[in-house]
Amino acid sequence: MEIKHTRSSTRHRISRKRSRSVVETTSVIFRESAPKDSPLTDPRFVFLGADEQGELLEVMAVETDTGGLLIIHAQPIRDRYLELLKGGL
Repeated sequence: MEIKHTRSSTRHRISRKRSRSVVETTSVIFRESAPKDSPLTDPRFVFLGADEQGELLEVMAVETDTGGLLIIHAQPIRDRYLELLKGGL
């Protein structure tokens, strides 16, 4: 599967390699509606998991027209997602 990144996906200093690692290895994935103020209105996939260094991350992506993923957001996991990760959804 093709995985691309937006320029803003590294805004929180999470490298493309680290966010891609979470997308490729996590088993906790769900869909979420776009925030009302987002310029991207497509639902997003949320990936929760540890990167290669063991740091827990949240990574968000939208599906591309070709069936690939465009990573639009990555950052250390926030409390609201940490609870979901611990609970295994």
